[in-house]
Amino acid sequence: MLRFGRKQVHPIGLDIGHDSVKMIQLERAGDSLSVQAAALGALPLEARANPQSRVALAAVLVREMLREHSFRGRRVVAALPREMVHIRHLRLPVILDTDLDAAVCAEAKSLLPFEPAEAQVQFLPVGEVRQGGELKQEVILLAARHRDVNEFVETMSEAGLILEALDVEACAMYRAVDRFVRRRDDEQEVHVLVDIGVHRSQVVIGRGREISFIKSIEIGGRHFQEAVSRKLGITLEEAQSLRRRLIDPAEVPVDEKAPVRQAAHDATRAAIEDLGREISRCLRYYAVTFRGHGPTRLRLIGGEAADPQLLTTLNKLLAIPAEVSQPLLSLDTRRMSLDGTSGTLAAWGMALGLALKCVPGPFGPRDGKPRDVVAMAADCIRTTEAACA
Repeated sequence: MLRFGRKQVHPIGLDIGHDSVKMIQLERAGDSLSVQAAALGALPLEARANPQSRVALAAVLVREMLREHSFRGRRVVAALPREMVHIRHLRLPVILDTDLDAAVCAEAKSLLPFEPAEAQVQFLPVGEVRQGGELKQEVILLAARHRDVNEFVETMSEAGLILEALDVEACAMYRAVDRFVRRRDDEQEVHVLVDIGVHRSQVVIGRGREISFIKSIEIGGRHFQEAVSRKLGITLEEAQSLRRRLIDPAEVPVDEKAPVRQAAHDATRAAIEDLGREISRCLRYYAVTFRGHGPTRLRLIGGEAADPQLLTTLNKLLAIPAEVSQPLLSLDTRRMSLDGTSGTLAAWGMALGLALKCVPGPFGPRDGKPRDVVAMAADCIRTTEAACA
């Protein structure tokens, strides 16, 4: 039975980044979603310098954020830290689905730095592709060692959290897109998401609800900060602060910005161009491998997405336009104590995807126009079975 007016609060999406923790909890009423609570906290410098201590320090910060904000309950959906997850693309002979699991595990033995028996191994079937004159089955392999997963779960439990589910960052990123796929035309749209993180970036490409491509690029905000630090002779922390101030139009007077911005632009140009070229290679790979509709735009998420220089440079280098993502566009965000700029909200793409993991669709339209109730009910029936995939 569908209850369009009943409100339901869902588990908290917990995004543990390199230098911050983001938490967002959603409330659903009918086909509309609103933010019940959201919080962002900065991790101490020790966590940024020592990845081994980051999860433990993040757990301490999460406890404080739960006390200080209006989250309901302690159920969370969290992503495993990126360094724990090994991702590989495989091309296998076309075989029956029932035999695919064994074939992937056999290939994993030669690709992973540990035995598959020591890890949680899953895969995403991408589809059939041509390699030369042969037809192959492409698969994305995802693996994480049991030891690493258990340590992460134990740390979260010690913080008083109830882990409703664990996820992979790439899947969480894409979920913020696929949960709004409702119409037949949406099934053919190709989405390109690029998460610009601190140490690295991640490209995720998919069609409709299905992910087709995942690629990590070892260029991120840290590289931009190091370039500014070297150019201007300042510390990394000062370079990070300067770049944030330059992104925010309210932080620095206009007459003071021009020379400083130009110096930062000159310093980071090479790294941003390198990132653009790597993204372009990903787009070319997708175009050659997967026939049919191509992407029409690229969306940036993450803490670096708001950098106007980054956006301008990517638009010069890429064959499709790049834009700053607005993952919270279809949500009621009045309870969020954050400014409403698209750049700020782009940093919430990962946390939103985690918060959506156990939320059945469909959701309210982006254009705000009312939908036919019968069509909405039909969409809901079709998508409920895959809601917690």
